[in-house]
Amino acid sequence: MTTERNDDEQNEDLAADLRDHGHTWAEIAAAVNLTPYAAQQAANRADRRARTRAERDQIALF
Repeated sequence: MTTERNDDEQNEDLAADLRDHGHTWAEIAAAVNLTPYAAQQAANRADRRARTRAERDQIALF
């Protein structure tokens, strides 16, 4: 199960990276073996995960 989750997260991260580098959703979908809509959702999950990690790791400076 953990390996499957890691693979999913790697695909999500790849989708987000490819999007950030200007690739089309069709290209991204082919790279991560998903439909274009599913590739968009995967990239969104990667963004959410990164945002959550950043919020958790942020040190409050007062």
